[in-house]
Amino acid sequence: MISDDCVHKIELDNLENGEIIKHTILLIKGHIRQQRQAKKCREQHILLRVRHDASVLDATWELQIQSKISRTGQFKLLCDFAQHELETVCTRTPLILNFSYCNIVYQCEILYESTAYSKNNYRLQALYITCVNQKPLAAEQVHENCEKINLNLRLVQSVYAEQLRSAGYGRRTFTLNNDCKVFESHLTCEEVWEQSEESLWQNFAKEILNSSTWGGEEKLKFVAFIGCTKYDGAAVAVTGDFSYSNIRKHLKGHAALGGGGLALFGAAYLYAWPRSFNEINACFGSNKLIDLTQLPDDSNYRRTYGGVYATTLGAVVHEIGHTFDLGHTKDGVMGNGVDYINRVFTIDNLTEHLPERVIQRPLPELRTEIATRPRFTQLKRATNTFLEKYHEQKINDSFYFTPNCVIILAYNKWFRNSNDYNAEENTVDATITYDAVNSCVIVEGHENQLRLIEVRSIDNSLVKYWYEPQSNKECSEIYKFYLPKEAAKVLGENHYLFVLTRSGITKRFCEN
Repeated sequence: MISDDCVHKIELDNLENGEIIKHTILLIKGHIRQQRQAKKCREQHILLRVRHDASVLDATWELQIQSKISRTGQFKLLCDFAQHELETVCTRTPLILNFSYCNIVYQCEILYESTAYSKNNYRLQALYITCVNQKPLAAEQVHENCEKINLNLRLVQSVYAEQLRSAGYGRRTFTLNNDCKVFESHLTCEEVWEQSEESLWQNFAKEILNSSTWGGEEKLKFVAFIGCTKYDGAAVAVTGDFSYSNIRKHLKGHAALGGGGLALFGAAYLYAWPRSFNEINACFGSNKLIDLTQLPDDSNYRRTYGGVYATTLGAVVHEIGHTFDLGHTKDGVMGNGVDYINRVFTIDNLTEHLPERVIQRPLPELRTEIATRPRFTQLKRATNTFLEKYHEQKINDSFYFTPNCVIILAYNKWFRNSNDYNAEENTVDATITYDAVNSCVIVEGHENQLRLIEVRSIDNSLVKYWYEPQSNKECSEIYKFYLPKEAAKVLGENHYLFVLTRSGITKRFCEN
């Protein structure tokens, strides 16, 4: 029974009145502030109702785990606007969000803008790749895999939006072009099984770009899943070696590699992904153990379905990040935080003391049109103490973009807002050069002032230094940035420059 003496306050941490939401899945984070009570309140859940004008879109939104109140009063709710087709001729639909807890109610009004009205023509397209001699899959199985990809890419879209909003850039995110489409490769399954990740990336990238359907689509990037990925669990069982390296050795036709215009993955881990929106939280929280004789494991040794879902979905965020020009970082999504995407959506998480990741990869090609980015390929034992991990995960969810990554995303063409650039020609004719003698980056044209400079390792694209040049107050036609001595020194020692202008132009320079 609720006491009349209970005095609470509902506070939203990541949503304000009047905000415009341009992605279909919205994560709402907040707190119940307990101001006064006669005895401990027994209420355990917060209830959310969403209305459009006077009509109720979904009678009651009570999302079990998402709506549960944590021990510290925190709550997280997921809303899927795509489940409710809003029949309106308006580009923006006003929605009323009513939160109720114990004896209090809080109301927030937002505007939902369907992606159909997005003015940004730079988009991301999902593909499901099949081979010429691949055994025909039941139509329902193909449909199920594509549904999983569609749902989880919308979740990834929401993650990017949350990250940029928390950094002060608003809810910028990429736009999905269409639902996942089946792409028929000219390769046989046997050819796919024999190729390395890099070869698969190169071959599929060429096929997609040369296809009649997708060739010439310069404003599209692709995220593709290989349908014939094969796992030999029986061979793993015979060896008795269930390490990640041995599991990976017996996983054929698999990739987790992103760069240029393509992020490529194997479809072997879709078994742990949710198909419907209502399954998301249950999949993140699943402690079901994996039978390694039947299914592969990529969970950073958690060995659970929930661990596989978190790590592999985090890998999708990571590799898509490479297609948006992000390099590797020591921490965060593009570093050691790739395993923790589950913490973004769940509450009362226990501290996870997972092995740290090592960035190691052969030299990438420094060609912007088909640049292949390195990825995480090895694991080593964590050097951080449990206490350090506890404090790190208590302060944040361990899944975040570092400030330099956020800047690159905010100025990327695929993250533009409709009012960012009035004329696209501003992004075409910029002249960016590097004066090696004076260690100076030169940009001609005041419309293209420098926004960010990174010094990255050629071996693995790990960012060693990054700088935010000050704005050119004189607005001269030539803008110069002189590299600090430490950056100039390593530039000649297997490092390269990544340069970003305020109009979104990027360029790479290597002295060697």
